[in-house]
Amino acid sequence: MILVDTSVVVPYLRTGDAKIDGLFRTLPVAVCGITHAELLHGVRSATERARTLTVLAAFTQVPIPDPIWDTVGDHLAALRARGVTIPFADAVIATVAIVNDIELWTRDAHFTLVRGVLPALKLFAEPP
Repeated sequence: MILVDTSVVVPYLRTGDAKIDGLFRTLPVAVCGITHAELLHGVRSATERARTLTVLAAFTQVPIPDPIWDTVGDHLAALRARGVTIPFADAVIATVAIVNDIELWTRDAHFTLVRGVLPALKLFAEPP
């Protein structure tokens, strides 16, 4: 399974990129509630919301159980101690990937910095 970050889904929603569409259709892709909420936060119309929900329905949903929040806090503290600051939502997404031992597909460069502090984070290498 591959956890897909908002930074991958948004360009797909905007452009319908055929490469991303093909990967979404052939790879075991998933999102968590944070990505789901981030995507809905960005919609600007009822039509766009409906399309976003249709796209999201194609993904497996990775749950965020209550015990994960302690780990999120520990990860944020470890990142801060090393001078790495990232958005809270991204810390949750990285933690979900680590706890579930799945790759994270992202286009946000700061996740490489996160992996430097949290080496258990596996980043998916998007094919050219």
